[in-house]
Amino acid sequence: MHFNSQRDQGGHDSERVPLAFEEQHFPVRYWASLWGFSAKTLREWFRDEHGPGLLRQPNLGRRSKRDYTTIMISLTAAARVYSKRTAKELIH
Repeated sequence: MHFNSQRDQGGHDSERVPLAFEEQHFPVRYWASLWGFSAKTLREWFRDEHGPGLLRQPNLGRRSKRDYTTIMISLTAAARVYSKRTAKELIH
């Protein structure tokens, strides 16, 4: 992904932070595999998470199949939830 550089106050080029919609989003199974958890666990972690970096696409009314929601997660959102879940006070 290419980001436009911006000039800082000194006139030097500096990389800007990408906006949420510019970040690449990955499926739940990607993060589950990377972190060593099941996709079911990751879906539970992100079920009540809202904010930038999360895309949800409900798949409703699929003729005799259960309804399902596809979740795509950006690096920023993944880092936010991972840091919450691995906070020192949560680890036994």
